[in-house]
Amino acid sequence: MPANIREQRSSSGLRSPRKPRKLHHNVGLDKPKTTAAGTPNHPSSSSSSSSRRSGTRTKRHQSLPNIYQFLIIGSAFTFTPASAHLQMHPRDVTLPLRVTNNCHEPIWPAILTQNGMGPASSGFMLNPGDTQSQTVSGDWRGRVWGRTNCSFPNSGTGPASGSGGAACATGDCGSFLQCPGAGQAPATLAEFTLSSDTYQAFYDISLVDGYNLPIGIISLLAQSGNTTLQDIPPNLTNPVCIGTSSLLAPVGSTSDADFGSNSTFPLPLDQSVTSSFVQSWCPWPLQLNPPQKPGDGVYPYPDDNIQRPIFNPCLSACAKWNKDQYCCTGSHNTPATCSPSDYSTQAKKLCPDAYSYAYDDQTSTFIIPQGGGFEVVFCPSGRSTNILGTFGDQLRQLAQTGHATRDIVALAQNVTYIREKNTAAASLTRPGASLLSVIFLLILGFLA
Repeated sequence: MPANIREQRSSSGLRSPRKPRKLHHNVGLDKPKTTAAGTPNHPSSSSSSSSRRSGTRTKRHQSLPNIYQFLIIGSAFTFTPASAHLQMHPRDVTLPLRVTNNCHEPIWPAILTQNGMGPASSGFMLNPGDTQSQTVSGDWRGRVWGRTNCSFPNSGTGPASGSGGAACATGDCGSFLQCPGAGQAPATLAEFTLSSDTYQAFYDISLVDGYNLPIGIISLLAQSGNTTLQDIPPNLTNPVCIGTSSLLAPVGSTSDADFGSNSTFPLPLDQSVTSSFVQSWCPWPLQLNPPQKPGDGVYPYPDDNIQRPIFNPCLSACAKWNKDQYCCTGSHNTPATCSPSDYSTQAKKLCPDAYSYAYDDQTSTFIIPQGGGFEVVFCPSGRSTNILGTFGDQLRQLAQTGHATRDIVALAQNVTYIREKNTAAASLTRPGASLLSVIFLLILGFLA
């Protein structure tokens, strides 16, 4: 485990309407649903399934996230992705997929391929400061997560004889080094769909299964060789999620403002959460290894007064209890009947650009023209981004037109606009504004 997030006391699937399984065992790959023509469905396909399997939960998507759907359907795209330009099917295009370890100790990244041609290695050890560069097909769909504190028996070919234990503390894949399926929760996920019927790529950071490591995604647009992609400002495309206090920069810091970007296009960083919030954001019963409760000899101390470990993996409510109201399944399988849990509310404050529960599409999905690769960075330091809250209008326009207009580029460089828009967006999810207080204020307003 990285030294700066080591515990002081000594990652998940496909679209399916079925109820998700718990990940107490290694989960195999489901085959992508196909259309009558035999081609895989994508999030943008009007015939795609309404849900995404994620091992311990079902994360549901509309054909497109609601904020983009009305802009996309029936519109004519003006951009020309690299694969279309070369008259090649996305399956015949190779794109870079890089994984970088910025943690202070080794991690064991895992990669799940759900569609297309995946990378040569689906699991490997990555030392501090190292980057593993691989390629995937242009129609690849899958996810990347980090495994921690691993010790593989049998050279990573499976669990030791008679041993039912996991090889990794978090994100384990049935004790296999090369992941044959989804990982065990909790795990912070980077999820990708690199192509679609509308020539778009979709990606996100997901906390729906829980959180174990800070993570960031860098879109490698500048290296795509396609001017449509190269013209997209990098501060619109590179989300960061930091939920570990030892890697959180102080309020006001812009230390990761150049994460895959530059000073001309600074990232909008959330400035609302404090170190104390990050230390205790995970609801007490959802901690993977909650610390013991000391007491004064008679009564245990309240949970809020107990020091938590620096490395403190957090299960989602769905991953922990597998109940319909938390997993958005059964009678709770619509946006109207599935509301964010306390965990989801806290996770959204922690990482505004991340998926916090199954119906969080509107403020968590990034949509850009297809044709570029990505880099996943574990343990970025600094602060979480608030890109979708700041540049939501510009990203909707990008999804509609397929290219970055002059207005988009200008606003992406406007520091005043970024600061003001970011502050306004952050106020909606600031840690001090609890759900109960909002409900109380609404009741008072109604009675008045």
